[in-house]
Amino acid sequence: MTSLNDIHLKNNAMMGIYNGYSIPFAYNEPMVEYKAMRENALLVDYSHVAIVSVMGDDAWALVNHLVSADVSIIRDEQGIYSLVLNDDGTIRGDVYVLCAADGYYLLSEDIPAGELIERLNKSLQKADELDIQEIPEIRAMREENWGAILLEGPYAWEVMAEIHGFDIIGLPYYEYMSTDDELMIFRCGKHGEFAYMAIGQQPALAEQWQKLVDIGDKYRLQTGGLDYQIIARVENPCWDGRSLAHSTLNPIELQMQWAVQYDKEDFVGKAAVEALSHDTHQSKMIGMIAAEACAGIYAGDRVMVDGNEVGKVVKALFSPALQRYIALALIDNEYAWSDISGFHIQTANEKVAAQTKGMPFIYNLSMLVSPTEHSYIDTSKRKSAV
Repeated sequence: MTSLNDIHLKNNAMMGIYNGYSIPFAYNEPMVEYKAMRENALLVDYSHVAIVSVMGDDAWALVNHLVSADVSIIRDEQGIYSLVLNDDGTIRGDVYVLCAADGYYLLSEDIPAGELIERLNKSLQKADELDIQEIPEIRAMREENWGAILLEGPYAWEVMAEIHGFDIIGLPYYEYMSTDDELMIFRCGKHGEFAYMAIGQQPALAEQWQKLVDIGDKYRLQTGGLDYQIIARVENPCWDGRSLAHSTLNPIELQMQWAVQYDKEDFVGKAAVEALSHDTHQSKMIGMIAAEACAGIYAGDRVMVDGNEVGKVVKALFSPALQRYIALALIDNEYAWSDISGFHIQTANEKVAAQTKGMPFIYNLSMLVSPTEHSYIDTSKRKSAV
């Protein structure tokens, strides 16, 4: 049986290790994969995603204590995005929580399965407080040969529908469907595009991969690696474990309080993050865009106002969509407002005029594509609203 790894090696993918797993970092030149994700469809191996199942009558109480979101609001075949906090309120990583008939699946790009299980077991030490009567069964699904692949782009829905039918088109965000080949197709995505994650046994994923590649020619689908996230996660900011996992940032600084349900019962890091939320002196992550052409902006460059340093650049790069350098900067709270000019970014070689920018930086093509009205291949329909 051909595996995903066999497919990658056969096609000379550039491999790397992330979250403990060997996966492609690139299949093509960066711009080929970027354009496919923004204009057509990009197929990526997401087997770096740790998948942990928590099954049993009291699985809800255990999972809900681990994550910052309120798991009680989701039902079977629904999911929710959440942060996982440390005791001091800083962010350890993020997860999708998928509700199944008998419990939950936790999916994380940057928290290894072993650590997720360790954190769940630590929460089990409070079993009496959490009213856990029956200890849930916890398993790393990698041991069951599970993995994941992701199809992302403005026409990902149309490619997927050729295999799985019109149910894909009607699948709401953060919901999943089960397929005849025992895969879960989860509609998700962090970069503003249509995205569908197929989750299940590796042989079924390899077969799904090949089907998508065969169908994808007429959609100009490209296979890709994880490096496409580098640009995507600045243009559409989100938690990025590859660059932030070793930081000590919290949801208030990253302006991710929307992922924290403060009014639910106790969860890991709740007391600390509540205290942080009342600190008016916290710096905030804000988008910035160069007002002029420049040689480059880099992490660590200083953000200046009237000659005074008010923050530092955390991540920066050239945006192909905007044809400008853009940056995510951690700046003093009183300056952390969108669409304000008068800033300069002091690099090693020059002073670059800049202004703050609302996030996301770009208006994604997927926002202009309606599966009920548009099509990439049906010539009787427009491709998008533009």
